[in-house]
Amino acid sequence: MTKAYCVFSTPPTNTSVTRRKILGTAAVAAAALAATGAVAAAIPTAAAAAGIAPDPAFVLIAEKLAADIAHCEAIDAQDEADRADDPDAAEEAFQRCCVACGVVNEADWRLATTPPTTLAGVAAVLRFVNEIEDGGMEWPDTDAVGPDGWHYQLRATMAAAIEAIICQQAVLS
Repeated sequence: MTKAYCVFSTPPTNTSVTRRKILGTAAVAAAALAATGAVAAAIPTAAAAAGIAPDPAFVLIAEKLAADIAHCEAIDAQDEADRADDPDAAEEAFQRCCVACGVVNEADWRLATTPPTTLAGVAAVLRFVNEIEDGGMEWPDTDAVGPDGWHYQLRATMAAAIEAIICQQAVLS
């Protein structure tokens, strides 16, 4: 699958209002994730007690939030460097921003292609994705139709995760 070199799951930010919106969305998403805290906290504990690996969905959501915040900080630093009239500092800040963007892009794709192992994980990912979009942010390859698109991969991954959970529950019954 072809992936973009730099995709803004956080929109291009030319104003502090947009950055506040991104960080606000990250905070809301974190709060929404925390709202499922009882379930999310119980799952790793129960999984560990049963000798099962915890659901990767919750780790991936946290990684995505951290990547978005780091990207926003890199954008702020790039803005400052651009205003400082130092071409070397501006280029260095630009490169750091591109690296941060790449980290976000990778986090986005891991979230779309890593199957949750619990229904709570599936629900958390789907809610989190909507929170990001409700905040006005986008995912990579949103306009792609078919298997190259991020949303296509997300839907396929979530469907496969639900099928695997159903099969696992049937075997345990």
